[in-house]
Amino acid sequence: MLEQGSHERAPWEGRVELGQRIVSAEVIGYPHVRLTFADGFVTIFDVGWAIDGGNAFAPLRDEKLFATVHPGEGGYSLEWIDPDGHELDFGADTLRMQAEGIWDMKTHKWLVEAGPAFQD
Repeated sequence: MLEQGSHERAPWEGRVELGQRIVSAEVIGYPHVRLTFADGFVTIFDVGWAIDGGNAFAPLRDEKLFATVHPGEGGYSLEWIDPDGHELDFGADTLRMQAEGIWDMKTHKWLVEAGPAFQD
């Protein structure tokens, strides 16, 4: 996020509007999900890195649980509910930025820099 008074754009500005919504999520082969966003943008999200990356998404190693993927409330996330009732989710804005090549969810780094290409 930009600090108050900053005139530089964040890397996502001009490429992705915040408030993205997912309208459908379909498993197309474990661990891949086809996402359709409200504006018609479609992408494939590979969840494998998160599943193998630690305990937070370990429940998704169960392919039956993985198959229950769905848009979260209002479409603002992609989510699963584990057997204990806990949500496992990814934010729609983050997923869209990943798909657009702006943000890397694995490294938590911007893939593009704000600069002249993003200015009017």
